[in-house]
Amino acid sequence: MTVPRLAILVLSLFVCASSTLAQGGSVLQGKVITPTGTQPTNPVRVKLTFNGRAIHETFTDLSGRFSFPGLSRGTYQLTADGDGVNFESTSVSADISAFGPAPQTFTQDIQLRPLVRKPNPQPGVVNAFTQEVPAAAKQALEAGIKLADEGKVEAAVDSMRKATKIFPDYFDAHLQLGNVFLKKEQLNEAIAELDLARTINPNDERTYQSFGLLLMKQRNYAVAVAVFAEAARLNPSNPVNPVMRATALIHQAATIDESLPASEDRNYLLTRAELAISQAANLSENKLKPDTMTLALFYELKGDPDRAATELETYLRKTPALKDSAAIQNEIKRLRDKARATKP
Repeated sequence: MTVPRLAILVLSLFVCASSTLAQGGSVLQGKVITPTGTQPTNPVRVKLTFNGRAIHETFTDLSGRFSFPGLSRGTYQLTADGDGVNFESTSVSADISAFGPAPQTFTQDIQLRPLVRKPNPQPGVVNAFTQEVPAAAKQALEAGIKLADEGKVEAAVDSMRKATKIFPDYFDAHLQLGNVFLKKEQLNEAIAELDLARTINPNDERTYQSFGLLLMKQRNYAVAVAVFAEAARLNPSNPVNPVMRATALIHQAATIDESLPASEDRNYLLTRAELAISQAANLSENKLKPDTMTLALFYELKGDPDRAATELETYLRKTPALKDSAAIQNEIKRLRDKARATKP
């Protein structure tokens, strides 16, 4: 499964209509902008509908751009999600009037509309979701969780599957199955179960946390950032969400070559990561932050290899029996050498 398809499965709220997204069709592209002409500070979800049917959705990139390939002729509707603070969800129409067999490209930008009245701050989406679960399904899930904790993965999967057969819409069972498959690196199976869980209950942050971790495994960091942001929207008081978002932003920044013009994008990502780290610290009373290796990467990318080395040294002091301590020692030496080389 390719990363674009993965992103669709992770973020889609509807089943795609494959007849509309035809292979070799035209491309509808554009940019989401604010009333001042700038791009929003965070990725924006853009939904594509046709004749009232939701067929596809994506997130904008760092420049606010989006693209939907493989479209046939017709009038489509594009909807950019508002942030609920400054902008409201905004929809525009786009006509695909291509003639002939050759694919063509059409452009339609979306200018976000400001909220007429700024709403009162909300604590986040209240997840009041409950289910009347048959006792047999509960017992099967509990047994599966226990088996998973004991490392008996195959038996755990069988027991959780039994729970979903008894009660097909069992949110917790699909979520736990997704997490088991995620740990087993069976990502296609994990996607299927997590997507079922999200469909049953779209307001639970845990599903998005798991989806984000899955995307991190796929190195699809940009979409992982957006997914962790959705988890934070659902529960803004949980410091785990900004920690996850900061981690994804740091790893996304690491994929950008600083010698290229796009290095400005790296700085932008690192600034956002720093804000997320600060948010997590405030929410957790300075108890929660990204893992040491990620923080070391963060400081090196910011041009502070000494601070990166210090992070790793602190980590080794706390865990002296670490299995890969030799490799970390080599990394510390490299960072210290790099720091000395850059000093005047």
